[in-house]
Order: sequence, then C-alpha cells, then structure tokens
Amino acid sequence: MRSLFLCLCVGGVLGAQGPLRIVAVERKGLPPYEAADRIYRLDGGQDRGLRVGHRLTVRRPGEPKSLGHLRVSEVRGAQAEARFEPAEAGYPMKGDLAWREELAGLPALPAVDSDPMRVPPPPGAVSEAPPREGLLFFLPQRSDLSPAGLQKLRAWVEAWGAAGRWAVQVPATKALKPALQKQRAESLQAALRSLGIEGATVEGGPRTADGKYDPAWIRHWD
Repeated sequence: MRSLFLCLCVGGVLGAQGPLRIVAVERKGLPPYEAADRIYRLDGGQDRGLRVGHRLTVRRPGEPKSLGHLRVSEVRGAQAEARFEPAEAGYPMKGDLAWREELAGLPALPAVDSDPMRVPPPPGAVSEAPPREGLLFFLPQRSDLSPAGLQKLRAWVEAWGAAGRWAVQVPATKALKPALQKQRAESLQAALRSLGIEGATVEGGPRTADGKYDPAWIRHWD
C-alpha cells in the first residue's frame, strides 16, 4: 500500500490527551489520483511526540466505528510518514479525528468543538411498505372499464382484502385531456365501490407503461 504523509501543525498548547484533527486532505501527482496517495494534514495544537511505529486510530466525529489506522513509519522534523490501514471501505476526510493507539479507548464523542460542517444524518427509514399495484389499460378516448378489466379488479380485491388504503392512479399525458382523465378515475372509483371499496383516492403525475393503450394503476396499502 502506498505511503500517506502526516503533517503535524504546531499551534497553541492543547492537552496531550486530545485528538489530532484532519484539517486538510491533498492529492499529489496527476489524475487519475490513487486513493492511497492522499496526504492528510493534522493539527493537534502541539507536537505530540510521534515516533516510528506509533499507530493512530481514525474516527469520524459522532460515529463510534473506526475508519482504520495511520501507522507512523518515518519521522522527519515536523512531518511524519505513515501508512493508512483501512477498516472500512472509505477514507478519512477533513474534520475526522485521530488518536494514538493507546488512547483508542476514549469516548466516541470527543470533548472538542463539534465540526460546524458536519453532514446531517440521513432521514429515517419510511415505516410504510410500498403498495401492491395492478395495471389496467383503457382503449383510446374511452373511460369505461372493460369486462376483462373489471374481472382483474375483482381478483385483486379478493387477493389483497378490502381493508387498508386504496388509490387509483391515472397518469397525465399531453394526449390525454383533463376531462377524460377525470372520467377514467371516476370509473375506477365506481368499480371499486361496487366491490366494497369506499374512499379510494385519485393520484396523477407522469408515469408510463409498455403497452398499446393508455395505462392506469390500482394501488393498495395494508
């Protein structure tokens, strides 16, 4: 694995137990860049006395998992040469923190100022499962449901059950007039009412399906 250079910036005095913060990530050479050729510049506030063989554990602020380790292989004045040993698929970024290996047992949330540019956590998973769907087709310029379409609808109601939430989706297209779109939606709602399904909502929006005729969907959530 290629070497990564670790530059320790000397600044104000901080506690020796504090972490080093990655303040910049640079790439050397010409593109395409090799991920292992990244140069990490860290600021610990003072020279932490790194020596050959010292190992640094790298973590992202607010996350308990380690990204991997930086092992010091050579010390040259204010700079140290280290090799990155990944534990995950990613690589350290600006704002990540590094501790000496003997300090790796520190809490995952360090007692330092939080990074103002921290990326917010992803939104929570949607609790509602995706709906079941059935596809129907209308003849051109027609809004009535064919006997075959009604038979399909009856089979879906029997298979899915009358409970839950139902919707009819009639996509809007340039060739479909709004009045005809409304008539088709009402036709599907009426067919569902005849099968004991009350209160089916109407959905529009762009959507297409392979077929010779105009598509419409029946959607059901438990």
